[in-house]
Amino acid sequence: MKKIVLASIPLFLIGCTTLDSSSDFTDAVKRIESKQNYQVVVGESLTPDVLEVKQGQLVNSSLELNYVTPTNDRAVPDSYITMELQYFKNYNEYRFARVKGADDKVQLKPYAASAETCSDICTQTQYVKFPVSNELFDEAPFKDLVFDIQVSNANSISFSVPAGYVEAIVNTGDKNTAFSPVVAAVAAVPVAAVSAEEPKASQAQEMVNYWYGEATKEEQSAVTDWAFKNRKNADPAPLEGSKEIEMVSYWFNKLDSEEKSQTMIWLLEQE
Repeated sequence: MKKIVLASIPLFLIGCTTLDSSSDFTDAVKRIESKQNYQVVVGESLTPDVLEVKQGQLVNSSLELNYVTPTNDRAVPDSYITMELQYFKNYNEYRFARVKGADDKVQLKPYAASAETCSDICTQTQYVKFPVSNELFDEAPFKDLVFDIQVSNANSISFSVPAGYVEAIVNTGDKNTAFSPVVAAVAAVPVAAVSAEEPKASQAQEMVNYWYGEATKEEQSAVTDWAFKNRKNADPAPLEGSKEIEMVSYWFNKLDSEEKSQTMIWLLEQE
């Protein structure tokens, strides 16, 4: 399959340890996050191959595959990709993703506010995420994961994620979260007695959780201290420092009072 080589523009580099299709994927897993009834295997940052560009002009891109795998027999959310897209400012923002093998295109969700950088020219960077059905990971041998990021059908970019990267992440998740059907059946008894469904986290809560997970241990402690000091402050001054903790404080300030209470309990559980 033909690949497009992008011109090198000295604006910035997306991640100093970013993988690409020629990399060894032995260490393709960045971390594993444990949730209530599933785990998320987060891949290292990867520069995907660019297969085709229709209009627009891409400068840089990177992504992380987040493979969701259950730890019991309860329903879990889809796996998803988080992605950074940098392109020249005079083009429209990308709004949709279409994954090869999936039925429909899906809307991109921002996990951080778009950023603009200007020197001789202006570029814009979008930080987006979109779901990828786990059904695409059920069959071996693994294939390259191909998807389009679109403004419209006539304005899009086609990307390819190498099969080796996908395989390393999926196999790690499947080995790490194998569970016994007998244990799952026993555990399901008290769960069935509780009819209330867990409330779905808002986008702001998801973003707080995501960026908190990206931060270092020291930064996480600073976030927790800051959140509790400002729990009754309607408009606290944002944290300053790394992009991770700035994004945590940005999204924390978008939580309503109930979500802040839930998030502070969650922060304590992480200590």
